Amino acid sequence: LPSAVPGGAAATTPSLSFGAPLHSPPPPPPPSPGVVGAQGATEGSATDGAAEAAAEVPVKFQNADVGKLCAHFQIEARVARRLDEEMAKRADTKLADLARLYELLEDVGSPSCLLDLKIDEMAAGEFQGKVTADREVEALAHNFGLSDDACGRLNEVVAKRATKKGEDLVRMESILTFAEKPSVVAMELAEQLLHGKLASLPDMGEAEDVMRKYCLDAAARRRLVEVVLRRSEDSSRVMGHLEAYFEDIAPASASAA
Repeated sequence: LPSAVPGGAAATTPSLSFGAPLHSPPPPPPPSPGVVGAQGATEGSATDGAAEAAAEVPVKFQNADVGKLCAHFQIEARVARRLDEEMAKRADTKLADLARLYELLEDVGSPSCLLDLKIDEMAAGEFQGKVTADREVEALAHNFGLSDDACGRLNEVVAKRATKKGEDLVRMESILTFAEKPSVVAMELAEQLLHGKLASLPDMGEAEDVMRKYCLDAAARRRLVEVVLRRSEDSSRVMGHLEAYFEDIAPASASAA
């Protein structure tokens, strides 16, 4: 009921609204993109200290080394998957690529963004991995007195042909054993491998058999290696002709004995 007030006017009670509050709380912030955690899974950021982390979506890496890099830099899951897929195509340069990525991503404010750009470079064939000094290359260079330039080019070969490293170095050693100028030969062969002019170094096995069987002197051995290098695609046929020739003009060392 209205109550009397001085002057005869009736006082009214203010009406109360039970609808929406005067100040609605702000909506929760959207979750941050997933990042790869220490166990190689994506982790969402919680909206506050008491909330649970967003559901984890595992990233199944094809290569454990790629997973370690992504975990180390807390790479977003989408980018981590891209890197894993791209590195699966780059087995020859994987170690050099990862070494370079560790250098580039260190102390970067947004490693996921930079890594995304570097993956684009990989896909375009523009990314260059890190060339490091290889101990086996250093030993080879020491044994044959190779120049620094030749040693550096061989390190590049190893960095870009990691899966063929063993074959490349064994065959290079066989070739340099008979080379008059090892540094020059090493440089020329490294350049051909790096520029795709040679798919692989020629195998000197058959040539070495001929050298031993017919007791070739140092000059003849060098000449034979030069022939194999020039005729690597049909070196077996060439060796066969040589053996037939030597059988005709000179007895094998075994027969002479």
